Amino acid sequence: MSFLIKKTKIRKVKKYGYSFTQNKSVKIEPSNRRIKILMVFFTLVTIAIVFRLTRLQIFDGGYYYALANDQHEIFQQLYPQRGTIYVQDKSISGEEKLYPIATNRELTFIYAIPSVITDPEAVLTALMEVLDFDDEIGKLKKDLPPMAMSEELTAEEVEKEKKRLEGLARSEALDLFKAKTLERLSKNDDPYEPIQHRVTDDRVQKLKEYNLEGIRFVAEDARYYPEGNVGSVLLGFVGHTSENNMLKGYYGIEGNFNEYLAGEAGFIRSESDVAGRWIALAGKEFKQAKDGSDVVLTIDKTIQYYACDELNNGLSKYGADSGSIIVMNPKTGAIIAMCSAPDYNPNDYNKVDDVSVYNNQSLITAYEPGSVFKAVTMAIALDYGKVTPFTTYNDTGVEKIAEYSIRNSDLKAHGIRTMTQVLEESLNTGTIFAARQVGIDVFADYVKRFGFGRQTDFDLTPEAAGDLSNLDKKHDLYLATASFGQGITVTPMQMVRAYAAIANEGKLMRPFVVEKVNGLDQSKITEPKTVGQIISKETAKQLGSMLVSVVQNGHAKGAQVSGYLVAGKTGTAQVPDLERGGYSDKTIHTFVGYAPYDDPAFVILVKFDNVRNGRFAESSAVPSFQKIAKFILDYYEIPPSVR
Repeated sequence: MSFLIKKTKIRKVKKYGYSFTQNKSVKIEPSNRRIKILMVFFTLVTIAIVFRLTRLQIFDGGYYYALANDQHEIFQQLYPQRGTIYVQDKSISGEEKLYPIATNRELTFIYAIPSVITDPEAVLTALMEVLDFDDEIGKLKKDLPPMAMSEELTAEEVEKEKKRLEGLARSEALDLFKAKTLERLSKNDDPYEPIQHRVTDDRVQKLKEYNLEGIRFVAEDARYYPEGNVGSVLLGFVGHTSENNMLKGYYGIEGNFNEYLAGEAGFIRSESDVAGRWIALAGKEFKQAKDGSDVVLTIDKTIQYYACDELNNGLSKYGADSGSIIVMNPKTGAIIAMCSAPDYNPNDYNKVDDVSVYNNQSLITAYEPGSVFKAVTMAIALDYGKVTPFTTYNDTGVEKIAEYSIRNSDLKAHGIRTMTQVLEESLNTGTIFAARQVGIDVFADYVKRFGFGRQTDFDLTPEAAGDLSNLDKKHDLYLATASFGQGITVTPMQMVRAYAAIANEGKLMRPFVVEKVNGLDQSKITEPKTVGQIISKETAKQLGSMLVSVVQNGHAKGAQVSGYLVAGKTGTAQVPDLERGGYSDKTIHTFVGYAPYDDPAFVILVKFDNVRNGRFAESSAVPSFQKIAKFILDYYEIPPSVR
C-alpha cells in the first residue's frame, strides 16, 4: 500500500526564450511496519462484525424476532359471547316458551397499579371496607397451623374454647391477608396487581366514590345462573382457564357442550410505532370472534324447580345424606327434570367444601338397587313365557343355596302366592322362583338388553356402567340375589330408563337432555332414538297392570294419586360393608313409577341414600314420588281416568 502525496515544487524553466513555473508531484512511501499494523486491525474488526452479525441473525434470531414482535406488534384477542342455556317454560296459555337458566352478565374486574399509589394504607382501607374478601381470608385460615386446645375442659368449656380459637384464627388470617395485600400495593415498580374478579355494580360504584389513585376497573363477562342451586349438578359451571383467562365450562352441560357454547375467539394484529400508534400502511390481520351457540334443554323449568325442592325437603325430613330425582318422558327418552343433592350454587362454585358435589349422582353413582329391580326380573320371566301374573308357588319364607339361607324382608312364610302378589308383598323367594324358570344365561342376557352393565349413551359424562360381573359366575346363588337387586349395581339413570321401557310398550329409548343446539354454523336437533324392543308390548301391559296392583294393594299405597292409575315399585336396599364384608345397617330407598298407566306421560325415580327417619322406601321415597306425580298430572292438565 502507498499513498500519493502532492507536493508543489516551484522552479523556473527557461525554454525557447520563455520563462514559466513548473509544478511536480512527489510520491512518498510510508514504512512497511505501519501498513501491517493497520491491515491486522481492520481484519480483526471485520471478523468481529461478521461474527456478531452471524450470532444475531442466525443463532439468536428467533429471540430477537419475538422481542421485536412484543415491542412493535399489536395483538388483541376478541372474546366471543358464550351461548345461553335454555329450559322449557310452559305459560298459562299452554304455549311453550324458553327460559334462560345459564346466561351472561357484565361484572367488573378490579386491579391496582402500585407504581402510582402514594398511600397504600388508605387504598387498602377502602378496599377492605367495600369488597368481600372472605374467600381469600378463609383460604389463609385453612393454611394456618391448628391451635392447641387444653385437655382439662368440660363439654361446655370445649364449645366455648372452639369458638374462641375460631375467632383467633379468623383474626390472624385477616391480619395476614391485610399484610400481604399492603405489601402488593406498596411495590413502587409494579405496574399491575389483580384485586378481585366478578365485582357487582353496587360495590364498584361505591369504590369509585373514593376516587382512589392506582385503582382501575375493567368490564368482564361473567356466567350467571338465575335459579341458583336448582339443577346445578345438571348444568355445571364456568370458570377461567389458567392459560389465557378464557371462560371454560366444567361438568354438566357447561362442560360437555363447551365446544358449542364457548364460540371461537378472534384477533386483530397490526404493526405499531414506538409510541404504540398503528402504522396505517403496515399489514394487518383480522379474525372476527364467533359467538357461542345456544343450547336448549328438554328440562321443564317448573317441574325441575318442584322436583329439586321436594328432593331437598325429603333429605331434611327423612334424614338422608344424599339423593336423586329423575323425571323422564318414556315415549321419547327426554329428561323432564334431573336433580341431585347435595348441590351447590354455580354462581359461587368455588365456595364448595367438597368438589364431589360437582358430580351428577344420577349418572355416576352405581348402587345395589334392591327390590325395585324385581320388576325387571318379572319382566324377563313373563316375556320368556315361563310365568304369568297368576302363576303360583309355595313361599316357605326361605331359600337355601349352598350354605346360605335367603329370606323375605319380613322374615315370614306366606304360603301359596301368585307372581302379582310377589311384587305386591316384595317377596325375595318369589323373584328367585321366577328367575330360576328362565335360568342364569337368559336372565343375564335380558338384564343386559335392558341397558344394565353399560353406559346409557346419555348427553353428559362421566357416567358409570354398573357391575353385572356376578352373573358371569354362573352360580345359582348369584342368580338368586340378582333377582331381587343384590350383588349387582346399577345407576339411577339405568333404572328409570328400564321402567320407561315397561311404560313404553317394551321399547327402550336413548335418554337425552339436549333438545337442540342453535348456532350460526353448528346446529343440531336431537331426535328420539329407540335402542331396541326389549320385551313385547303384551308383556309390558301385563307387567304394568301388576305394578298398578303394587300401588293399590302392596307396599306402595302412598303413591296413589286420586283419579289416576299409577304403576310402580319400591326398593329398600342394604348398603354393602366394604371393610368387614356383608351388609351394613345403612339403607338406600328407591321408588320408580309412572302415570297414567293407560297412557304414561312420565316416569319418576326418587332415591334417598342412608335414610335415618324411616325403615322402608314406602315411608320416604313413595311420599315424595306421590307429590311430584300429582303436581305433574295437574301441571300437564291430564284429565282423570278413574272415578
